[in-house]
Amino acid sequence: MTIEENAWPDVHSVGDIAIQAGFVLGTRTIPDYELVYFPEGTGTLYEIEGKSIRLDKPCVVFTRPDVPHRYRFDPQKNVRHLFAHFDYGPLRLQDPRFASLRSGCDVLPVANSLLPGIVAQMLRVANRQSPHWKRRMAVLLAAALEELCAWAESSPASPAASLPLPIANAIAYMENRLAEPLTIEAIARQSGWSHEHFTRVFVSAVGTSPKRALLERRLMRAERLMMGGQMTVKQIAYEVGFRDEHHFSKMYKRIRGLSASDYIKQCEDPLFRHTAQIVDPETPYPLNCHIVVNGQIK
Repeated sequence: MTIEENAWPDVHSVGDIAIQAGFVLGTRTIPDYELVYFPEGTGTLYEIEGKSIRLDKPCVVFTRPDVPHRYRFDPQKNVRHLFAHFDYGPLRLQDPRFASLRSGCDVLPVANSLLPGIVAQMLRVANRQSPHWKRRMAVLLAAALEELCAWAESSPASPAASLPLPIANAIAYMENRLAEPLTIEAIARQSGWSHEHFTRVFVSAVGTSPKRALLERRLMRAERLMMGGQMTVKQIAYEVGFRDEHHFSKMYKRIRGLSASDYIKQCEDPLFRHTAQIVDPETPYPLNCHIVVNGQIK
């Protein structure tokens, strides 16, 4: 096999997980590469090859195959991290472009890097799964690896634009009333604008319609409740504003691609038993997600 024969990474899975404070991911090895982005500095320790590295600044951790490592997550706060498991011919075949990733490059700061935006975009693509999404994932990951190698020379990523205050108020109104039979007209009134003007500005600022944003927030809250494992599907449906369990189940399956019952079973996985429930209105997909792209990683 030549480098050219495997020009794009083979993305196995991606995820965006918030781990409970104090959790220890015991010593493990993995058969592929893993790229992990920590958007916040915390007291988490990454232990590898006799070194203990405190992840006290936003950073990326790059783990190579078959190298024993361990995470000791911050004992005082929940820790969010975005990750990708993958394999890549040029890395295996010692392409000189990636010399820094083959040895000695375990943790890199990202203050002057485009990498956080690339990783976040990978998660968006994986959740939306539009046509050719797997190829887009491979292209984005290849860009992330190139950026990782050249982070010191990169320009700072542009700061995310804040939402207009009327839109932010409308979203907060949604979040506080997800169990109620909300209408878009009622939400629009919180902005002080007409329904039509509110919808136009909302789509421009958020990237989706108010109706879809409301549905997404209901599904995301449902997923947090399902992850808790204490409520039935019927109870959860009512808790997030659906007055019909079957309508909720049908809508969840249509949007997420799996049934609510299957999601509850998925949450029994040890990875999800130690997740923390967090809300980030800036993230346009459900948190605590783990998406298989081209193969299940055990």
